[in-house]
Amino acid sequence: MRAQKSGQNDDDVMKAALDIYYNDHIIKFSLEHAWRELRHDMKWCSTYQAKDTGKEKRKQVYSIDGEDDGGEPEARAVGVKAAKAASKKKKTGKEEDLSVLQSMFEIKEKIANRKVLECLLAKKRATL
Repeated sequence: MRAQKSGQNDDDVMKAALDIYYNDHIIKFSLEHAWRELRHDMKWCSTYQAKDTGKEKRKQVYSIDGEDDGGEPEARAVGVKAAKAASKKKKTGKEEDLSVLQSMFEIKEKIANRKVLECLLAKKRATL
């Protein structure tokens, strides 16, 4: 979109981008449907915002669910004092132990799922 010339619409820009992708990778871009769904997603919009517009006094607040109802006011940003308090708050020993246990439990579940999958694949191969 930054290289959009005068008189070009979104379709022209998309066609040029697809041509560039094909020239670089020698294959056709096959995820255009996904790109059209996610192009306005908050995760990707911040990548292409103009950086040279100058510093604004207020931060932009995005809605969580991605829908604009128009009538509802936007959520307020976290205040300076609340942000400082959150950054200074340290985990207690119990919270750290809990997070370690949770991560170990997640790893154990992944290993168990992998073993089950391997058993199923072995049974499937044995029947073939």
